[in-house]
Order: sequence, then structure tokens, then C-alpha cells
Amino acid sequence: MSSGFSGAGEGGRRAARRTVLDGTGEREVPLDILLLGPQGAGKGTQGKLISREYGIPHIATGEILRAAIAEGTELGRKAEPLLNAGRLVPDEIMIDLIRDRLAREDTEGGFVLDGFPRTAPQAEALDAMLNEIDRPLTVVFEFQLPEEICIQRLLRRAEEEGRADDTPDAIRTRLRLYHEQTAPLVEYYRARGILVPVHADRPVEEVFAEIQQALEQVAVR
Repeated sequence: MSSGFSGAGEGGRRAARRTVLDGTGEREVPLDILLLGPQGAGKGTQGKLISREYGIPHIATGEILRAAIAEGTELGRKAEPLLNAGRLVPDEIMIDLIRDRLAREDTEGGFVLDGFPRTAPQAEALDAMLNEIDRPLTVVFEFQLPEEICIQRLLRRAEEEGRADDTPDAIRTRLRLYHEQTAPLVEYYRARGILVPVHADRPVEEVFAEIQQALEQVAVR
């Protein structure tokens, strides 16, 4: 099998869809990306850069959840009382929110998913849903950086944005939960052969250049 990006997109952007040659002939497949890494790793920043460069939407699950509540959708109405009560939104609601978002026309060429999954059961549920809609993940980027750098970045963001609750202890607790619950997903996706590590403790431009290089490799896989 061989493949490559199908050409330039609108406004000089790279086209996300890849042309794949296999036993059935030539077909185009979307570029479906998942970002994995601790808070402070820069996933949101890089997700927006990928979105702009390749013309595919950056789908942050926290944002689509808030949008569903603001728009008063059925799923939003289910989630709002749970959030107001300080409870976690069930996985099935999050999966349905992602399914609805991926049904929109702007995801035809691909997407960048950020913020979900966070646990092994969520990863399995996400995979099942993506297989149902024939949109298996193309690549999972794992953002790697030392915990102390994560803490420094999050403390700086807390100061800049006035987040009084983001104390060093609170940040360490969130990072501990990440390593306990989410870090095992690294092995889950590595076993599937789609995990690509990203050295995230460098300037934004250097990190994005590494991601672009990896995506070019994906294009010719």
C-alpha cells in the first residue's frame, strides 16, 4: 500500500485527506488525529496549529460540551445538571457528543481530537464508535515533557489568567491522576502501531515542525 497527501488545500493550506493505493484501487482517506499528554503539554496550542495548517477542525471535548449546554441540545441538557452538581459526565454522553461533532461536514477531511479519552474504558468506547462510523484514528501524538516543566507552565498560566484554584498542590494532584489514569493509554495506542511521541519541552515552532514531519511520514505509510 502507498499513499500521500492529495495536494494543497484552500488558502495555501495542506490538504488533510490522503490518497491511498491498495488492492481495491485509489481512494482518499481522512487524517484523523488524537492528541494525548498531560495538562501544560501544549496540546491545545498544537491542535490549533494543525487545524490551521491542514484545514481540519480542532475538537476540544471541553469546548463541545460547553457548546452543547449553551445551545440547549438534548445531550447538553443531560450533561448540565451533572456538571452543576459537580459530577462527571458519563462516558456514553461524551462519546455521543463526539459522534455528533464528527457528523458535521467540516470533519470530512479529518479532525484533531483533544481532551478525550482519559481512561482505558473511554479509549475502547471511542475506538468502537470510530469503527462504527468508519473513521479509525490515523495517528496519536503523545506529548512528552518533564513534570516540573508542566507545573511551571500551569502556574504561569494560572497567574496570567487569574486562576486562584490552580495551586501547586492542585496541579500536582491533576498530574498524578493523569499518570494513573491516562498514561496507560500510551501503551494501548502503541500496541496498535499508531503512537508517535512528540518532544513537547521545546519552543512552539520546533514542536510543530516535529509534528509536521511525523504527518508527512504518515502520508507515505
